[in-house]
Amino acid sequence: MTLPILIVLGQLVDTYIRWLSFSKSGLPQLKTKIFKYSALWGVASIFLYKIFFDSFGVNAATYKAVLMLGWLPYFFICWRQISGLPQHIFVLGMGTICSLIQHTFVAIIILKLFEGVSAYELILAEAAVYLLLFVIFLPICGQYFINLLPNREFFELRPIGIYIAILPLIISSAHIIQIADSTLIHSDWERLSRIYLPGVFFFFYRYILTAAKNFYDLQRLERNKQRLEDRLMILKEYNALTMENQKKISVIRHDLRHSYNLIYALLESGNIEAAREHIRKQEEWLK
Repeated sequence: MTLPILIVLGQLVDTYIRWLSFSKSGLPQLKTKIFKYSALWGVASIFLYKIFFDSFGVNAATYKAVLMLGWLPYFFICWRQISGLPQHIFVLGMGTICSLIQHTFVAIIILKLFEGVSAYELILAEAAVYLLLFVIFLPICGQYFINLLPNREFFELRPIGIYIAILPLIISSAHIIQIADSTLIHSDWERLSRIYLPGVFFFFYRYILTAAKNFYDLQRLERNKQRLEDRLMILKEYNALTMENQKKISVIRHDLRHSYNLIYALLESGNIEAAREHIRKQEEWLK
């Protein structure tokens, strides 16, 4: 049971790291659900892995099969709770790169510390050291993954959002295919190719962040431009309405002045009845 437990603990830590990328937007109740379902599946998978290893044996092929496929349920759990498939694919790709790098350094460590041991002991040591390194570098990885995701709007931009989402998996796919065999420890040159991976992807990821920043700036400028245009339109409408009201007021003032002059003239001439009739007509007009 030791090996299945170590594998599941590593997968749970990996799930926690990937969840941190969504922690800024994820609600507390979603966090509780994700961890609860992940823990329940982890307990179940311990027994499933044990049955699998008992049936097919513990070797490099079965160990890698569990590592390469065991993330699927955890990925599905997180995706079901937090929407946004492109973001989940992007985070999964980044997590895969992080895992590849750690496995590479784990291989170097166990080659130095566990020479001449059996295949099972070597696999057990690999799983234990991998988990230990994961826990040691958890604060650094956590801080990196917390600030990993660009804005959601960036992934919703088609088609570039899809390209960016799958970029980490594309970069890591060649190494995944390379290690998908029955060899536990690969050659120095193969491990070296996985060590330079962070440098290569750092360039691409810096491009992603730069593109994201330019995209946000452009969107912000477009929104500000639209706001200014809307305000200008409101001001024009207000100005036109003001001018129209001023014209109406001017006409009313002219009519009132004419009416007062007429009433004054009628009163001066002593035509009281005509003045009253004019006032009555004005009252009817004002109703």
